[in-house]
Amino acid sequence: MIRQSISRALLIVYITYVTLSGDDMEYNIHEAKRHYMLSQDYCTIEEFEEMDYYLFCGTQIHKSGTGSGVERKPSIIYNDTKTIEEAKELYQRFREKLPLDDEKIESGENDEDERTEVLYASPDCKWIITTRWSNYQNVVTTKLFVEKEETREEVFDGIEEITPIIIIKDGEQYKEMDECHYKQLSEIVWVNFYDIVCSYLKGMSEEGDLIAIMNDDRSQLTIRRVEDGTERWSYELEGIREEVWKRRDMQKEDWFFSTVCQFDGNEQEGWLVIQAGNSFYKIVYPSGEVTYLGEYLYSPSFSPDGRYLAYSSVDYDNRTGMKSTEYEQSPPPGIYVRDIETGKTAYIYWDPSRNPEEDYFEYRDFLWIEKDSFEDYMADTGN
Repeated sequence: MIRQSISRALLIVYITYVTLSGDDMEYNIHEAKRHYMLSQDYCTIEEFEEMDYYLFCGTQIHKSGTGSGVERKPSIIYNDTKTIEEAKELYQRFREKLPLDDEKIESGENDEDERTEVLYASPDCKWIITTRWSNYQNVVTTKLFVEKEETREEVFDGIEEITPIIIIKDGEQYKEMDECHYKQLSEIVWVNFYDIVCSYLKGMSEEGDLIAIMNDDRSQLTIRRVEDGTERWSYELEGIREEVWKRRDMQKEDWFFSTVCQFDGNEQEGWLVIQAGNSFYKIVYPSGEVTYLGEYLYSPSFSPDGRYLAYSSVDYDNRTGMKSTEYEQSPPPGIYVRDIETGKTAYIYWDPSRNPEEDYFEYRDFLWIEKDSFEDYMADTGN
């Protein structure tokens, strides 16, 4: 019954859209039917046992009605979340707990009202980074809040170098990465400001002491110690590459996008999640055991206890090069959470291209916030 309600709601959304839009009517009806059928494979997140985490979704979309520019539209999901509108509303209440200055920014002869949004929240909800784009998105201001008090601000204008605000784990607590540590990191990997804003260094361990990187031709995965660049473990990716070539019926040596999506571990043991084309794998080290997770699991993020896997329908290259048969099998647009123990996958519909106030996805990432910490944060009436 619950799955039927998802499908029907999704179908109603699409029927409403195609009725109001005279363009590409046949195509839109086809998409409505396709997503209606595919959505029946999923459940709602209410069917899960009570989660120990809230899921922060940092979605970045192309700004509607403009030739360029992006805006962040974060949301927060929990067991009682039914729609993306509810998830956006929970995020707004979360954001309002911070002492933010949203006054207009003077920029030459023009006034801009660029909104400050949350970029990062630590699992204990004590460390929060916000970002604000201004001057026609040429200037980025990031601020660090510790227990809701502003402690640092960095303004990036593309000219002066800054030390990005990066939070790492320190025992059971969290702390800011210092300048010396950042310099050691930047000697191993080239970290530009876009990496900080969009990927938040997914190949780095929580403590910031290890970094997982791929070589230039994406044939080898290596874990290095940040302090001195020493190699601690490496893995040849040829077997995974051949599997992807075969699965996608590609010619051997054809290039496809590959990256590290998540890293959890220390020098002795741990695991990584990687993307190889449209396929995703979990690799355990030092054994090198590989688990195929599936296709179209973009921006995958396991919860700290390993119970849940959040992912998105968003593809970084907007499905460029995807064959028509592949496209027909790709999941409906939105946010997904898989319960690893039960195998159920919850789905929350979100397609900005069907919303006149939005446009299309640029990027999405996920952060897991401890349930008790989040609720303590929200219950605090000090701000």
